[in-house]
Amino acid sequence: MSEEMKRIAEEQEKWLLMTEGLRERKEKFTTDSGIPLKSLYTPLDTEKIDYVRDIGFPGLPPYTRGVYPNMYRGRLWTIRMFSGFGTPEETNQRWKLLYEAGETGFSAAVDSLTFAGVDPDDPIDWVKAEVGKEGVPIYSIKGMEVMVEGLPIDEVSVALVVEPETSAAITSMYFNVAKKRGIPVESLRGTTQNDILTMTIGYVPWRPLKPEDLLKLACDLIEYCTAMGNAPKWNPINFTTYNYREGGIDAVQEIALGLANAVAHIEELLSRGWGIDDFAFRLAFHLSAHKDFFEEIAKYRAARKLWYRLMTERYGAKEEISKQFRFHVQTAGSSLCAQQPMVNIIRTAYQALEAVLGGCQSLHTNSYDEAVCLPSEEAVLLAVRTQQVLREEAGVGNVIDPLGGSYLIEALTEELEHRIWEYFEKIEDAGGIVEALKSGWLYRMMNKAFEKRRKAIESGEEKVIGVNCYVMEEEPHPPFKTNPRAAEIEIERLNKLRAERDNLKIKSLLDELRRVCEKKENVLPVVMELTREGATVGEITNTFREMWGLWDVPMMG
Repeated sequence: MSEEMKRIAEEQEKWLLMTEGLRERKEKFTTDSGIPLKSLYTPLDTEKIDYVRDIGFPGLPPYTRGVYPNMYRGRLWTIRMFSGFGTPEETNQRWKLLYEAGETGFSAAVDSLTFAGVDPDDPIDWVKAEVGKEGVPIYSIKGMEVMVEGLPIDEVSVALVVEPETSAAITSMYFNVAKKRGIPVESLRGTTQNDILTMTIGYVPWRPLKPEDLLKLACDLIEYCTAMGNAPKWNPINFTTYNYREGGIDAVQEIALGLANAVAHIEELLSRGWGIDDFAFRLAFHLSAHKDFFEEIAKYRAARKLWYRLMTERYGAKEEISKQFRFHVQTAGSSLCAQQPMVNIIRTAYQALEAVLGGCQSLHTNSYDEAVCLPSEEAVLLAVRTQQVLREEAGVGNVIDPLGGSYLIEALTEELEHRIWEYFEKIEDAGGIVEALKSGWLYRMMNKAFEKRRKAIESGEEKVIGVNCYVMEEEPHPPFKTNPRAAEIEIERLNKLRAERDNLKIKSLLDELRRVCEKKENVLPVVMELTREGATVGEITNTFREMWGLWDVPMMG
């Protein structure tokens, strides 16, 4: 120990004597992930941290302080609001409203039928009631055309929030619409969520495919866009740890699951003969900004370090861009309450600040009424303004990683790095993501995490304003309702499409898709042809189900 550290240790001893016997609010303090918190952090807590090796500079390994050299001093994060409802026409109008209000990136939330690859005229009765409820219905290229009509998709990036069962179909629809408008696919910027864990532990869709088939489809899109060079600026996957976190897990589990999920895809693509630098530069992440302010900031910093470690030590990546962990952040929907919904504005603002202080590349701020209904125009505008206050008024983007060097933040970053890697290795011991899904291991883990959080809230250990503390008598909040004619409109759109398209050509192409599925070849080339000719998302996805069969999900493992 240096003389300086000895002097600090001596002074700390004096301070500790002063605090003896002082009463504290709780017997022990921990982060949301259970990391014990000391009452005070000093240079003694960061003594073993080597600045250049463990922290470094922005844009330089291990990227703890950010992936770009000048971060927000050069370019502020993208304001990317998650929106979609009713019909493609209504979503188009909402996107135009948000664009005029200052949104800098579009994000398409799709309805549950689009998500699961089911057409609205499917013979099962209940499907019609789901059209346009939780997002925008995109059942064919016609719906995609309407959704982006009049919007500058050649200038603004677009995120398609669809998963592997439908990611090929929906992404190819978007690419074909761009081609039709004379926009080269090679120049398109955006993201397809395409996450097998969102498709399984986040939401379990109707008629699910098996995990290994979902992984194949996810990797087909990655391969087509990046390794094959068809859409080099498009992020063909977004490991959406946000959705896992909404199920009750903590920050450690969130990042560990994201890394393990990425590894499954990397191994699949390497087995196809590609090198790590052929595709790693387009693997992106979608993280949560949850309640624990300092832990969340440290989580983002630890995630960057761990991705660098994974890319260099395990995979030997040569290109610097492959080693840079790039991520979008969404404020925590699970933290929003129907009780006293205006308090959600405050929750969202603090969570947005976490994301920015942690160095995100884009950000979605939840609308205050999302715990009650689909976001109203007033609520989404306030959500956009929340980010704009941070960008234009608060000055938080004027200094890079302003909390870097904080004894607490650096100590938490190191501890999280250690704990996340340990949990990542636990997932690998369970056989990796695909085997952990098939055995039910991941479901048991999620159930345990959900029950732990539920009990903490019910007991009052975890405080939630309006739910178990500071409770008030509530005024009813008028819900924002979707178009009651949405199903009728979408079925009419599909009927018109089927009457106008070349159905013999569609049949021939679907037969070709069956041959591709049988040979386990990349489905994207034929799916691009299918959606261009007017095939529906249900027709394409049902072909996958026909050829590969369905999965009996081990929910209780």
